[in-house]
Amino acid sequence: MTKNRYSTSFIYLAVIILMILGGAIPYIAKAQPVLGARNTALGGGGTAYLTGYEATFWNPANLMVHDRSGQWHIGLGHAGILHESVLSTEAADNQYYNFTDAYYPFQLSAVTITDRQRETILDNNYPSDRLTSQYQTRADVILGGALWQREKEAFSIVARARFASRIVVGRGWYSDKFIESEGEQVRDFTLEQHRNHLYEISFGYAREFTFFNGLSPQINKIHIGIAPKLVLAGPGMNMKYDARYIRPEDGSIPSFVSSFFYQSTGNYSNATQAYRNGSSALASINRNFDRQLVIENTGYGVGVDFGLTYIIPLGNDFSTINASGKESVTSKSIRIALSLNDVGIIRHRNNPVQLETPKDTVSASQQAIANSMFIGSNGQYLSYFEQATDLSNPILNSKENNQQEFNTLLPTSINAGIMIEYSRLTLMGDLTLGLKNNAFTNTKLAVHLGLEAYPLKRVPLRVGTRLASGLPTQVGLGTGIELRNWSFNVGTQVLIRARTLTSEFIGGAFAGLKFHF
Repeated sequence: MTKNRYSTSFIYLAVIILMILGGAIPYIAKAQPVLGARNTALGGGGTAYLTGYEATFWNPANLMVHDRSGQWHIGLGHAGILHESVLSTEAADNQYYNFTDAYYPFQLSAVTITDRQRETILDNNYPSDRLTSQYQTRADVILGGALWQREKEAFSIVARARFASRIVVGRGWYSDKFIESEGEQVRDFTLEQHRNHLYEISFGYAREFTFFNGLSPQINKIHIGIAPKLVLAGPGMNMKYDARYIRPEDGSIPSFVSSFFYQSTGNYSNATQAYRNGSSALASINRNFDRQLVIENTGYGVGVDFGLTYIIPLGNDFSTINASGKESVTSKSIRIALSLNDVGIIRHRNNPVQLETPKDTVSASQQAIANSMFIGSNGQYLSYFEQATDLSNPILNSKENNQQEFNTLLPTSINAGIMIEYSRLTLMGDLTLGLKNNAFTNTKLAVHLGLEAYPLKRVPLRVGTRLASGLPTQVGLGTGIELRNWSFNVGTQVLIRARTLTSEFIGGAFAGLKFHF
């Protein structure tokens, strides 16, 4: 009776924590360290949930969690894609082309919009007179990984390639309407883009510690993990154009307040320098970008991921026993986890360029609305500024041109999660927070909730959501096949717009075959 009473109390406490997570966060954000099949289906979280060699990049403490039979776990071909479109469509194949349009070099035909499409963009992406809207495109590929679990420690090695582009676009590019904001009439011309390629090999280590906590009659466990990694950086850019018209109350000519910062490497630097030296935007783009997938190293760095997982058992024991009599699968427990990811630095050496214009205020005539949408395709920023003929071009008029090598931080994030696992049912919730705005993360907190059930012993069903007040809801769905010696999982995410009762496919992931022995 005592054991059941303690177990029930822990379940109630964990459910309350999950409910608090669900109502806590009013913002949209992307900070998840891994884009995989299981956590995509579960709404993007995974700090307490994600196990196997993928945990090396998220919470290396979970390398010690025995949720599969066997000591060795090996896999290949794990991939995931996420794309938030400026102008979405319900058809999955069209969303794929939206992704390739954003990933490959700029083409005017892919971004030209009609007046009706412009209104759709404003309705969908700038509700309640929102001044800015942000979008992320991302792809993760785990080339291969291996995990060796021993009784009290675990080791892993994993190789990954990842790409991300995050853009923030002001409402003023699509509308000439001034919006009331903090007592001012504002037309926002923000244009921000972060675009990066990273190639990593990580080495994970986790250790298990057991103890009595005095509240539960069972032995509790703490797993601590660390995963140092080597990082190669591909071509990338970070740009922020912070600009807005501010109109006086008397309706006279508005003032234009702006500042600009830009840094890049590789072909982004080549295109920018060509444009600054007199080439047109289109010529600069065509000479320096193409559709070929070429791995180019422009810098190098080191990083580390840390993790801690506290496991509270529910019932008599942590594990079920497999046919050979060895402890294999954790089946009834509460996990509470913390992780600190991508702590490190990259040194950029290949053709580094930095441009900057300090904050300035001038009287200026208004810029007409754009006839194209900004999707962040390779080099599009050059064309977008070139077409804005009533604005001072920040690329051409920057006051500083620093071509020295520079350092950037890895996309560091803090993650916290809780998971209730009881036989064939799992509930999980996560908080994620990026410490800096970059291609992979931003500084707004987000909440992710997920549910996993096994209606059939070897076939999981997963559903999850990422909550964001005032914005469309993201819903994840997924399934898989998990046999004794191999497994395969798939997941997808859709965006649901309550106002129009429409849904949009925004991402998918699959985990290639994994073998367990």
